[in-house]
Order: sequence, then structure tokens, then C-alpha cells
Amino acid sequence: MPVQRWDFDHGEQHQPVPNGPVARVVIGADAGWRVGLVEVTVPPGGQMPEHDHGASEVTLIAQAGRARLVTTSDGSVTELDPGMVATIPVGERVRLENPGDEAARVLVVLTPPDFAATVAAWPAVN
Repeated sequence: MPVQRWDFDHGEQHQPVPNGPVARVVIGADAGWRVGLVEVTVPPGGQMPEHDHGASEVTLIAQAGRARLVTTSDGSVTELDPGMVATIPVGERVRLENPGDEAARVLVVLTPPDFAATVAAWPAVN
């Protein structure tokens, strides 16, 4: 497979809950790669509801703002500032929050990319 390039500014944005985070699938499961990439923006005071990522292992890469990852099984909290990375194993239920006063942007790397198809099925945002 040749080198490919993707553009963050193209593709539909999706929102799992009204007035919640916005996610854009950059590399989806349909791309033929063994990895997916989703850009998630959480508004100030907003959160991504509790969820797991199915069969996908996840790496979060904080890009802007402040994100807080809450592991719902034990309530542990991982704070993410820009440049920080966190991993989430398969089956772990989490909630992603933005405790700051500016939008938090996180890149979500999915291996395998299966969860990207779930994001693409969320309601589209205009």
C-alpha cells in the first residue's frame, strides 16, 4: 500500500450527544489501514459520555486545552495537557471531560480502527 495523506479539515463532524463533543474521523476503518484516527474537540465544561471503544485499543494525544480522562471502573483521573499521551486498553470504560475554559482537542488513535466506524455513525453536525 502506498503512502497516503489525510486532511484534518475535511470530512463530516459527528456529535454523540446534543451540545457535546464534536468528532471528525480522519482515518476510518474503511481506509484499509490497521489504525484509525479521530479528532475530538470537547467544549469548555463539556464531556464525552461514559463509553468503551469495543475491540480497539486507544492512544489519546492531547493537542489543545485541558482534557481529563476518568476511568469509570475505579474513578481514577488522568489529566492531559497539550503534548501528553494516555493509553486505554480494550474494554476499559472511560469518560472524557474538559474542565478548562477553552476547547480541548484530542487525537484518538485506534488499533484496530473499528471504533472509527462507531464515530462515523453518530449524528452529523452541520
